[in-house]
Order: sequence, then C-alpha cells, then structure tokens
Amino acid sequence: MSAASGTNDGAGRGTTLIAGALGVVGRAVLEQVEGAGRSAIGLSRRQPDFETSARFISVDLTDRAACLAQLTDLEQVTHLVYAAVYEKPDIARGWTDPEHVRTNLAMLSNLVEVLEQRAPNLQHITLMQGTKAYGIHMGPFRLPAREDDPRYMTPNFYYDQQDWLTARQLGKRWTWTVLRPQLVCGFALGSPMNIIAGIGAYAVICRELGLPLRFPGGEPRTIELTDAALLARSIDWAGDADSARNNIFNVTNGDVFVFAHFWQRIAGCFSMPTDVPHPHSLARSMADKEAVWQRIVARHGLRPTTLAELVPSWSFIDYSLGHGSRPNDVILSTIRIRQAGFGDCIDSEEMFLGWLTRLQAEGILPR
Repeated sequence: MSAASGTNDGAGRGTTLIAGALGVVGRAVLEQVEGAGRSAIGLSRRQPDFETSARFISVDLTDRAACLAQLTDLEQVTHLVYAAVYEKPDIARGWTDPEHVRTNLAMLSNLVEVLEQRAPNLQHITLMQGTKAYGIHMGPFRLPAREDDPRYMTPNFYYDQQDWLTARQLGKRWTWTVLRPQLVCGFALGSPMNIIAGIGAYAVICRELGLPLRFPGGEPRTIELTDAALLARSIDWAGDADSARNNIFNVTNGDVFVFAHFWQRIAGCFSMPTDVPHPHSLARSMADKEAVWQRIVARHGLRPTTLAELVPSWSFIDYSLGHGSRPNDVILSTIRIRQAGFGDCIDSEEMFLGWLTRLQAEGILPR
C-alpha cells in the first residue's frame, strides 16, 4: 500500500495469529499472509488438509483452561485476525439465541486475554462481523447501510464482542479494526457458511439425477458479495493503516448481485440446462442425498468427502438464496473504507465462477 493509504507497508510485522484459520475467511487470510512471505499461526479444532508453512494449534476457544494450556509460544505474534465463530445447527435461528451470544463472547475474550499475556508486541486485532450488525436477520434495514447506523434489537453477539473489545483496548498499545463483509465467497471445507460449495453441490446432484438446475430461492433481491481474497487484502491493509485504527468498515466487491439472474451461468459451469424456478428448501431436499453424492464422488474420482462435510448447513444456503424470507435488498455503503485508503474491487459474477472452478480443480466438485 502507498503512503497515501496511511500504511507502513507491513514494517514491524511479526507473526499473524488467525482464529478460525480453516474457514472461508481464515483460509484466505492464511494464503494472503503466506503469499507475502510472513509467518502465521492457525487456530482450528481441525488440522489442515493442505500444505502450509503455518503452525496449527487445535484448541477449543470456549474453554479458558484449554486456551491457557495450549496457546503457547506466541511471543512473535503482532496481529490477530479473529474469524472464529460458533454457530448453532439452525444457523439463522441461532443468531437470536442468548446462548449464541454468550459462547461467541467467551471465545473472543478467552483468546484475547491469553494473547495479551503471551504476545508482548501485539499491535492489532481485526474482528470480523457482517450484515447482522444492521439487523439483516431481523428484517429490512436502511439502505445503504453505513457503519454509524444505530444498532438493532439484541441479542446480537457482534455488539457484545465489539463492546468488550473496545473497552478492553482502552489504555493498551494495540488497536482494533472491525470489518463487515456481506456473504463472503471463498474456498474452504467444513465451513457452515460456504455458499459456493452449497450451490455447487446442489447443481451436480441435480445433474446426477437428470434434473435441470432450477433456482430454489425466493423472489429476486439485490445483494452484494465479498470475495474472500479481497477481504483478506483488506484485513492486511487494516493491520497497518493508521486510518483503520479503532475504526469500522463495510467491505464488498464493489458491485451488486442477484442470484436468480446468475443462475444460467452457474448451470453453464456444469454443462447442464436450467428451467423455471422451483422455490423449495434445500435443507429438506438434500437431507437424503448422501448416497447420490457418494455416487458422484466415486464416478468422478473426487476427493473423498461426505455431503455433510462439504455443506454443513443447507439452512444457511436456504437463507442466503432467500427461501422463505422477504425479498429484502441488502446494500452496504463502502465509502468509508475507500476514503480511508482501501479501494480494491472485483466483478462478483466472475468471482463466483472462479471459486466454482477452483473447487473443480481441487477435485471437490466434478468438472
């Protein structure tokens, strides 16, 4: 980044600690850090199934004693990227559960308190949020949503985490940045909020059954997407930019997107026809499709995964496609982050096709 962006080009950076390192956001951050030749430590209950130079620590962030016992050798850590999240089985319903709030707050506080003790050169914490900060799970909100809009009715773990982190930072040397992307798209296995894998799996199952690819969601609505790689670059920028210190930013690709209008191109990615939309719940229709998926894996020689591993939450796919909900448009203002110095953008349709192609290239979806 240039001096005009308010950065120091990564000067003085040490190790980046990534909480939730195997999720869609965390894995993109790991690739960004390693691509820049810097060191990383990944926190995840699972071990990576890919080559990486990062040290991985398997730890349950809800367990403070486990954090104290297992989070060691962190002296070189200067940046924390907090992309970990606890979700309930029915993701969207869980967002208004007080227990969901308590658990997510405990995870953040357990980690930061231990990190403060064991990383004396801690400089910056980046905290991930999203459009729940604007009440997307509650109904329509003012468009475009801006970072200083008033809060919505609680419970909402974003608010509790942000308030705790803000209070904790007072008088400290380290600073924080909160980033609010919308529907992050990227590459990861086992992530409960991976729209790319969900739509790809639905498409190839339809093809295997000899069905056209019908749009299963609700009435068309205009939204925005956020590329995981673009988000990782914004996280990298925020870690050094003076203008990002103790600030909140929306982050999106820079254009708008309508899933229903994109359906023909998704079908083309799998060489299959489309037909009229058929609104229905994928959580219900995919519940008995494990045998079909295993047939696809065997026929195409794919990486051995279960359908549940690839798409842990079909209810999230339903929610993202607008099934059973009002067709509320969701638009975020990104003026603040652009004025602060980060202006990357990407075409959302090309991004979506790019991630589907990568899942094919990695042998997770058939070509």
